[in-house]
Amino acid sequence: MLKKIISVFMVLCIVILCFSACSDKDTANKAFACAVTEMPVHFDPQIASTVGEKMIAVNIFDGLFKPDENGTLQNCVVKDYSVSDDGLVYTFKLFDNMSYYISEKAKKFIKERGGNIDGKITADDFVFGLTRAVLPETAAPDFELISAIKNAEAVHSGQADSSALGVRATGEYTLEITLERADINFIYALSQPVSYPCDREFFELTAGRYGLEEKYIITNGAFYLSSVTADTSVRIVKNSEYNGQFAAVPASVSFYRNTDITDAAKKVDKGTYDCGFFATSESLDKLGRSVSVKELPNISQSLIFNMSNKNMQNLSLRTGLVSCIDLSAVTDTPVDALIPPYYGLVGERMDIPVQDKIPYDIENARTNMVQAFKELGIDSLTVEILCTEDYEDTVKAIVNCWQRDIGVELNGTVTVLDKEDFEKRIASADFDMAVYPLTADSNNAVSFLSLFTEGNANNVVHHSSEEYDRLVSELRKLSDVQNAAYCQSYLLKNAVVLPLFTENTAFAVADGVSGIYFYGDSANVYFYKGQK
Repeated sequence: MLKKIISVFMVLCIVILCFSACSDKDTANKAFACAVTEMPVHFDPQIASTVGEKMIAVNIFDGLFKPDENGTLQNCVVKDYSVSDDGLVYTFKLFDNMSYYISEKAKKFIKERGGNIDGKITADDFVFGLTRAVLPETAAPDFELISAIKNAEAVHSGQADSSALGVRATGEYTLEITLERADINFIYALSQPVSYPCDREFFELTAGRYGLEEKYIITNGAFYLSSVTADTSVRIVKNSEYNGQFAAVPASVSFYRNTDITDAAKKVDKGTYDCGFFATSESLDKLGRSVSVKELPNISQSLIFNMSNKNMQNLSLRTGLVSCIDLSAVTDTPVDALIPPYYGLVGERMDIPVQDKIPYDIENARTNMVQAFKELGIDSLTVEILCTEDYEDTVKAIVNCWQRDIGVELNGTVTVLDKEDFEKRIASADFDMAVYPLTADSNNAVSFLSLFTEGNANNVVHHSSEEYDRLVSELRKLSDVQNAAYCQSYLLKNAVVLPLFTENTAFAVADGVSGIYFYGDSANVYFYKGQK
């Protein structure tokens, strides 16, 4: 029986920002402030996708499991559990005294709709939550984490009814989950927002508005959602009715939108914010020693193609453009691999080898460009590359490679945009190429590689390939290095994307703050032990 909970990325990929606890009562019941680059648009954990949405979800909800400050997954709503010898059937015994926090706004809404919510957390809440996460209309970004559940992929693709899903309540407080295949990371998946409970009756009362406002959400975590100021701030408050194992020490946590990385970092340094995640560590380099910084190498700055664009769908063209780029002239820290070192497989960090890629070869570039022009029926081509200000020099170096080695038939133009306009152009597929930060919300390489599958909401390159989707499907069934390498090499040798260099996500904590920790991925920040 599996009694010892598997710790995801136990040695190298667990990042702990936790300091020794202080017994002084003056350090408890404090208000905390955290900087985030974008505000949540909803509070539905099953569809949480951004760092801000997940960060709030893991603090206002309790799942079956929760990581402690050492990164070990602990029983949360689960009192005890067992696993069959073949690793396919999980039986969970839940605590029978857990309940949702129902705010005054939610109570008023329930009364107006004629509902009667008793607030008890039962096995059916997890059955309904997991079922919602699998349904195709939910479009859960982290579906891959729970795709090992029996018939999950068939239900998700619309080929089977939700009643076929291998999740059922065998008693009011007994949950049984049957897997299609053994999954060493399944306990980790059950600690994530995609697996959180959802009260069936309350969800139906909201009539499609679940999680959109305070009155449309009921939660079961150490904090509850207190107030939302549109596009500016979100405040969560200690849940005084909480009777779980992870009671909150802080009185509240407020999340503030601050898109200016340098400004936000300075405010952490000054203590205006207690902590914050930043897309790059560069802006933190000159801050005072009072700030503690931890970094995760989880961003692949890459040259991406818009494969919904007719020209960019041409493999000869993409191959010619890629094979003409001398990465040593573009960046001081070029990489071969697309998958950043942060992402791992089967519970541990491991390098995913590059088995095949397009080499820097000027003659090959010219041959492919001639072939591409012939196939497209054109004599010349102008290619626009989008970027933000930080990467203008990188893009200019790429264009210089083209102008030097291909000639006047190819005209590369550089368009520098602020972050907001850049994201709008990418989201609307209004680009030829771009230097783009590829990163996944989960710390598993499968989630990163799934960014390029058809139907993935974060498939910014609009890649569509039955062969590649099949490779990723095989990887989900057997998450080994060889299968991951096949997927990565497919993307590289077909010039779907060209990795340039790896960047870090940085998390900064102000002086005097303790107890805040995160593990696994950058969204899993836990505040319940926070003191200052």
